[in-house]
Amino acid sequence: MPARLLICAPLGLEARALRAALGRNSVRRTGFGPRRSARSATALAAADFDLLVVAGLGGGVGEDVRSGDVVVADEVRGPDGAVRCSSAPALVAELHRAGFPVHCGPILTTRHVVRGAQRAELAATGALAVDMESAVLARAAGARGIAVVRVVLDTAEQPLLRPGTPRRTMTALARLHAVGSCLSRWSRVASPENRHAPEEVF
Repeated sequence: MPARLLICAPLGLEARALRAALGRNSVRRTGFGPRRSARSATALAAADFDLLVVAGLGGGVGEDVRSGDVVVADEVRGPDGAVRCSSAPALVAELHRAGFPVHCGPILTTRHVVRGAQRAELAATGALAVDMESAVLARAAGARGIAVVRVVLDTAEQPLLRPGTPRRTMTALARLHAVGSCLSRWSRVASPENRHAPEEVF
């Protein structure tokens, strides 16, 4: 039996891209940033699902990560610690089969947009990508599974405040839509009996 996914998309543009692939009722828009994410996590904790998926755009910090690449978290790190994402290998395999450039490693949730030299500082910790929501939304999973997948929008070489950002945004959203189709297929592999609850690490 396929896992029942609760898919969280922080931004409206992200939610629309995913709903076009997964259906309107399959994706929850959870809001930008840690404060809105905390409110959403509280509201969603009682929802009926097997596996929580946070999906959207993110910033790349890993040396080999490029705009348009897909990063799947093997753990998501935040101010309160880190949570392992044990379902990552199956999701990475599904995305590889679909032909995406995929990286698997830590995703770090920050309280602000990462710019300039801070990217290199975070890359030195082993992080591949950053966002402002995933670790906070992970609270809604409780003892259930958690997966995080981000399509990279900006990097050190292609920061947000550049003329090419609108074009890169449209490209990244199109890729996010395609990732949504992969999530539907992956849910058949990520069945409740084949997954493990997330393990907290500190």
